[in-house]
Amino acid sequence: MILLSILIVLIYIVVSAATILTFRSKTLDIARLFSGLAFLIMIITTSMSLDGSDIYLTIALAICIVLSVEITAFKEKQGDQKNLFLIHAFTLTMTLVLIIMLITL
Repeated sequence: MILLSILIVLIYIVVSAATILTFRSKTLDIARLFSGLAFLIMIITTSMSLDGSDIYLTIALAICIVLSVEITAFKEKQGDQKNLFLIHAFTLTMTLVLIIMLITL
């Protein structure tokens, strides 16, 4: 279950990067939203087997990753690339933290 969660995190990041940065289409935006929803559902089901505050931390990280991706999509759509690198860095850092947390559980 942990391996599937890690794979869906990576799939979500790749799909998001592809739909936001290179391919712009309404259909792919919908695919990104469904991928984010599947990512959140998978993380919620994975975190149900955790103990203590790890449940809340993994769910909060997953929500922050999805929100960060959607903020990036909004800023790209508006043409505001001024501070986009910082958002990308935070998104990748949160993704790395979530992967490390899932590996060490």
